[in-house]
Amino acid sequence: MNIFENKTVVISGGAEGIGLAVARALGKRGMNIVIADIDATQLSVAEAELAGAGIPVLATTLDVADLSQWKRVAEQSIERFGKVHMVVNNAGVGGKGGTIEETDSSTWQWVIDVNLMGVVYGTQVMVPLMKSHGEGGWVVNVASIAGGRGIGRSIAYAASKGALLTMTQSLARSMGPEIRVNAVCPGFIQG
Repeated sequence: MNIFENKTVVISGGAEGIGLAVARALGKRGMNIVIADIDATQLSVAEAELAGAGIPVLATTLDVADLSQWKRVAEQSIERFGKVHMVVNNAGVGGKGGTIEETDSSTWQWVIDVNLMGVVYGTQVMVPLMKSHGEGGWVVNVASIAGGRGIGRSIAYAASKGALLTMTQSLARSMGPEIRVNAVCPGFIQG
């Protein structure tokens, strides 16, 4: 039995890298794919690739740090596919590397807004949609090995991913069996 067949996933940062790889893999498993990304040009390229492979796809722009944009993506997803069963909170930024003295407040704010608040917003918007149809669902947060170990010259990034890990653990404990919540913690990847 294919538990993914005819279900819908929303993937932030879905236009390239890990997000696009997840879209390809889940699309091959029969899922409807919603890729959302801030890069409209790359989003068009990814949409064409997925559609060319026969994968049902909706591509839409999204700045994950904007709650109203998450709500728009949810509306578009429901309009196109009827239900949402999974969210992959993948969008993330590294910020400007440096020591604590070299990392200014604007870098901290940007990294926290995207890497943590973007996941908060995505989860807040998508989980009620998953609960509404009674079929359960999944929340997958793309954290980082840096969230558990730290990185000397990427302090804001590591801190944001560490917060994401503890948020994911807390969500998993609070959701119960209806919604499964997990984090993936990759190391360095090729862009």
